[in-house]
Amino acid sequence: MFKFCGSEIKGAIFDLDGTLIDSMEIWREIDEDFFSARGMEVPENYQENISHLGFREVAAFTVRNYLQNEKEEDLIAEWGEMCRAKYSARDSAKYFKSGAIDVLKRFYEEGLKLSVATASSPDFFLPILRSGGVENLFDNITTVDEVKKDKSHPDIFLRCAEKMELKPKECIVFEDNIFAVRAAKAAGMKTVAIFDKISEKQVNELKEISDLFLYDFRDGALWKQ
Repeated sequence: MFKFCGSEIKGAIFDLDGTLIDSMEIWREIDEDFFSARGMEVPENYQENISHLGFREVAAFTVRNYLQNEKEEDLIAEWGEMCRAKYSARDSAKYFKSGAIDVLKRFYEEGLKLSVATASSPDFFLPILRSGGVENLFDNITTVDEVKKDKSHPDIFLRCAEKMELKPKECIVFEDNIFAVRAAKAAGMKTVAIFDKISEKQVNELKEISDLFLYDFRDGALWKQ
């Protein structure tokens, strides 16, 4: 059990991309290659606009706003090939943010149940979790495809709590995205906002709405609650 902001926490829910994993550079490279192949620059604020969406929703957004003559399924297939090459690399554990693996192991050793709540696909995140040696620490993994709603809704966080057989108030959520932090708060959970470059413009608001804001998992403030 972990005490945080006056609450007894029994479960921790972690986002992957942007929170546990420093994936911004991966996706920047993919986006640049993807749009460059079409003779285009990456649209302004593209990553920021899609960061809380699932793969299919990103494809729909991209076709609707930029590539009306292409098919969503074709984009998904193309991105899938590009992502698998990045996330399945032998050295993919290097993408974990500093201190993230240590926090996971510490929570696990203290008896907390751990969950993943992600908009990503198992094809991408499972190789990295295995590479980092933390796949078996998680009680469950839940995706936006499973709950049929993106992370601006509380459904995915509530499903994680349900799987862990915990009440929302017994859970803490680690997220980098402002929409997801709001959704976790709406679910009745404690929140820790993690800094990521993609949400740099939202730092002040993240500090206001989260229970704790961290620039780094190694920050001792996490353990002084």
